Amino acid sequence: MYRPVRVPARKKSCLEPWVIGLITFISLIVLAVCIGLIVHYVRYNTRKPYNYYSTLSFTSDKYYHEFDKEATTNFTEMSQRIESMVKNAFYQSSLRREFIKSQVIKFSPQDPGVVAHMLMIFRFPSTQSPESIKKTIQRVLQEKLQHATGPPKVDPSSVELTNINKTETDNYLNNCCGTRMSASSRIVGGQEVHEEGAWPWQATLQYNGVHRCGATLINATWLVSAAHCFRNYKDPARWTASFGIRIYPSKEKRKFKRIIVHENYKYPSHDNDIAVVQLSSPVPYTNAVHRVCLPDASDKIKPGTPAYVTGFGALKNDGRSVNILQQVQVDIIDSKTCNEPQAYNNAITSGMICAGFLQGGKDACQGDSGGPLVSSNSRDIWYLYGIVSWGDECAEPNKPGVYTRVTAFRDWIEAKTGV
Repeated sequence: MYRPVRVPARKKSCLEPWVIGLITFISLIVLAVCIGLIVHYVRYNTRKPYNYYSTLSFTSDKYYHEFDKEATTNFTEMSQRIESMVKNAFYQSSLRREFIKSQVIKFSPQDPGVVAHMLMIFRFPSTQSPESIKKTIQRVLQEKLQHATGPPKVDPSSVELTNINKTETDNYLNNCCGTRMSASSRIVGGQEVHEEGAWPWQATLQYNGVHRCGATLINATWLVSAAHCFRNYKDPARWTASFGIRIYPSKEKRKFKRIIVHENYKYPSHDNDIAVVQLSSPVPYTNAVHRVCLPDASDKIKPGTPAYVTGFGALKNDGRSVNILQQVQVDIIDSKTCNEPQAYNNAITSGMICAGFLQGGKDACQGDSGGPLVSSNSRDIWYLYGIVSWGDECAEPNKPGVYTRVTAFRDWIEAKTGV
């Protein structure tokens, strides 16, 4: 007879009430400690920006008038020296982590010497008081600048700081030429631009409301573009300029007051392909719209230097213009290479500059004419080196883009616009 195995029933085990209470108590303590640590971390490690307008007096072997004009070579060199001194002062101090950047925005005369006007940006834990932060910054600058080696010879005791908010900081920066947001693009092989202010000097020129060319803002009332854009379209009353990363809707729009085409431009030649346009009224500078810097006539950009070309032109040869601004990085190509028989066979003159890649693939195209070719210096300030002019089709091998060389026409631009 089959006899099933009899399995004894398990005895239920229950925790004693005091054990449950102890576990709960310990869990609550652990949770409280974790929350406290998180709050402490967030409180003491959350950093907020602190912006300052500062002045610093110095003497130099150069006279003030040699670097009083913004964006010139002398201005840039003196700015770099002052900014390096300030950067080194903080990097050699307890504020190395807090210091973000300094930027000279102008110089002013002082008897004796010169005053550098700067913006300085820091990030400090939100728990620190603004008063103590300002005192610490001033103390560090005064102490460290005593050991700075010139030229120029700075006066550490002259340091003055004024707290400014983000809006004030932006206003100062927007009134400087060549500043732009650190953005993430006719342009073949490029990218769309998604951030307003990525290329704030870019303009689109529209004839009877239709985009025809690009242009570059060089001050509140003047644009630089290509002469060939106006060959058959000379009436200023039918032109408008708009700004922003989209043609429609635009951030700003202005009518033309007058068009000045270089007097030696003669179609079908590509020489002297430059024009300036005066707007009907000044454009207010904002994060999204402000001017580029113009290089000195003596400035030389080296072959191989990376540059950017931007525009609303076609994405391929004989294509249509686009509504969203495009950008592409290209390299400066020396004229000797560009004049090789397989390239442009000696068609590149002293008033032109080539940029792109000999293998092709990235280039400006129809509808980008008149737009900017820009490159930045070590201070992250952007300069206009070229104006989209011509090329054989778009992005073809051995046929890079050809641009009007801005330095060759720097004196002409100043004579016509005062810029």
